[in-house]
Amino acid sequence: MVRLYLDEDVNVLLAPLLLARNIRVSTALENKMLGKSDGEQLAFAARLDAAIVTHNRGDFEKLFQQSIEQGIPFAGIIVLIRRDVRGMANRLTRFCLSHENIQNQLWYI
Repeated sequence: MVRLYLDEDVNVLLAPLLLARNIRVSTALENKMLGKSDGEQLAFAARLDAAIVTHNRGDFEKLFQQSIEQGIPFAGIIVLIRRDVRGMANRLTRFCLSHENIQNQLWYI
């Protein structure tokens, strides 16, 4: 199952909903990563072996491309479409339960 790291743009109320569904998740807030650059967020998520979840499509598409070109491994990027918190929790839960590994991949859900 994919482990998740929510960047600071994602609603922190999403984390307890995912935890209640046995999804392994941590947040930028709890890891004291608020205010860090997107590159630092992606690198931190990679150290956690967690896919980063973001709403920031443009910047993370660029980071994805740079990482692939430079051969920098990461645990995955999930660009989450903004919805109500329960809707996002449902989508992420289904995704995590149906994927084992998204290493070096970019997903839109």
